Amino acid sequence: MERKEICDKIYYMTKKKKSFKTVCKELNLKDYEVIGLVTVMAQEGYNIDFVDGELIIRKVPKLNQDVYEIPYNLEHLKLLLISDTHLCSKYDRLDILRYLYDKAENQGIEYVLHSGDFTDGRSNRPEHIYELREHSYEGQVDYCVDKYPAFNGKTYMISGNHDDWWYKSNGSEIVKTIAKKREDMVYLGPDVADLKIGKLKIRLYHGMGGGAYAKSYKLQKYLDSIPTEEKPDILQTGHTHQSFYMKQDKTHCFQTSCLEDQTPYCRSMGLANDKSCWWVDVDFDDKGNIYSIKPELETFGDKKIYTKKR
Repeated sequence: MERKEICDKIYYMTKKKKSFKTVCKELNLKDYEVIGLVTVMAQEGYNIDFVDGELIIRKVPKLNQDVYEIPYNLEHLKLLLISDTHLCSKYDRLDILRYLYDKAENQGIEYVLHSGDFTDGRSNRPEHIYELREHSYEGQVDYCVDKYPAFNGKTYMISGNHDDWWYKSNGSEIVKTIAKKREDMVYLGPDVADLKIGKLKIRLYHGMGGGAYAKSYKLQKYLDSIPTEEKPDILQTGHTHQSFYMKQDKTHCFQTSCLEDQTPYCRSMGLANDKSCWWVDVDFDDKGNIYSIKPELETFGDKKIYTKKR
């Protein structure tokens, strides 16, 4: 077998919770050979480690000075950027999510980034209850855990203002609770988080407040507020339900729209829901430095997409 095939088998067996001794025996490898391969695998982006004599799958990336770090040393990385899924709204689009995760799986994508408003929450607006599939905290957790598409990679996510309504009402972080119940989800915190994949620096930011007179205005103002030494290569934002891309200096800025049909509230406020996502290709040179970042926008209409339930 080639090295990649062996590494994939080690990763698969570890996910199936097979013991270290079993992995060595079934692959006919010495213990030090498996440990060496696991060390290399971690450097190449596999979420795997050897701890206390056993192989484990790391759920949360290493946190270093408020930055979550994922080792990566391959020449190409493809990301899927999504936001504002507003699950448990009667207008959520699980069909689009299933389509996107099927596509990501088929393309070998390992990282999906979600910039907040994972759920629709429950606001103080009286009529909001009529827009919800699930009204209770427990009901929304169960809905998301059961219905969100399964994925062999990881979805890294922050919470947004809709998710935080549960924190304001009962002190519970709903996205954190959902992620704890799913092996393929990683919660990075409320509103903003920094993630580093190899040498690629990413900031996820949800944001708040109303729209601006120009799509670029809030992105530019927020980017200007980040100290020079902390500026990311990719800035992904949510909240506005509108898609937009710009490059300022070295930062590629992605305003990520929603995956929700227009709600009665949005209609009454004259707000459009721009259903779309970003596919991002990142190329590295042989030293792991970023060579290019290429965005591709995919948009969706109101027509349902029929896929197998993941």
